[in-house]
Amino acid sequence: MTFPSPDPAGVRRRAVLLGLPTTAALIAWSTPAAAAATEDDYLAQAFKALAAYVVPGSDEYSAQQRLTAQRPGGVAAGTDVMLEETYDKAIAVGIAPLFEVNLPGAAGVALLLDVFTRARYPDQPTGPFKHPFANLAHGQKALVLADIDTEQLLEDSPIGYAFGTIITLTAFGCYGERGVYNPQTGVLQRRPVGWDLAQYDGVSDGWPELRGYWAGRTSVPDVPDLAATGKGVRHA
Repeated sequence: MTFPSPDPAGVRRRAVLLGLPTTAALIAWSTPAAAAATEDDYLAQAFKALAAYVVPGSDEYSAQQRLTAQRPGGVAAGTDVMLEETYDKAIAVGIAPLFEVNLPGAAGVALLLDVFTRARYPDQPTGPFKHPFANLAHGQKALVLADIDTEQLLEDSPIGYAFGTIITLTAFGCYGERGVYNPQTGVLQRRPVGWDLAQYDGVSDGWPELRGYWAGRTSVPDVPDLAATGKGVRHA
C-alpha cells in the first residue's frame, strides 16, 4: 500500500513558518530601514509591492514584477500610506503569536509577507528592495498570497482577518484619495491618481440645468388620490 508523498512546498512552508519567525524578525528589524536602491523603508516596500500587484503602473515596483502599465498605478496613488494607517489602527495585538510574530498592525503584516516569501522561495529572488516580496515577479506574488490565504495555521490569528482584506483593501487604496489627502487641513494636495484611473471627473456641486423646477415652476399641485375616489381605477 502506497501513500501520496507530501507536497514539498507545503512541508517547507510549514517548517519555515514554525522555525523562522525569530530569524525573519532579525532580518527585518536589525538593519536600517533604507533599502539598497530606494529610499522607501521596509513597510513602504511591502505595501507598495502589494499596490503594484493589484494595479500595476509605470513605477519601479511594477517594473521589478515585470508587469507594468503606461500610466501611474497603485504605487503613485500612495496606497501604502492608507494600508499602513489602516492596519496600525485595526490590529492592535500581535499578528501571529503562534509563529512568535507578535508585532501588531502594519509591521506584523509586512513581516508575515516576508516570512511567507522566504518559505516559498528559500533562494531569495534578487532585486533592489530590502523586502523580499517586492523583488518577486507578479506571478510569484500571486503564489505567496495564495499560500497565506490557504494556510490553516493562520485561521485563528489576527492575520487571518488581515489577509482576508488585503487585496480588496489595497484596491480601495489604489482608487482612493488618502495618498494625497492632508488630514490636518482636510484638503486634497493634488488630484488623486485613482480619479484618473476611474475616469472620475471630480467633486461636483451639481449642474445648472438640474437646479430648480422645469420651466420655472416653483411648486407641484396636489394630485388627487384616484384609488380613493374610484376614478381611473379599472374594474374587472
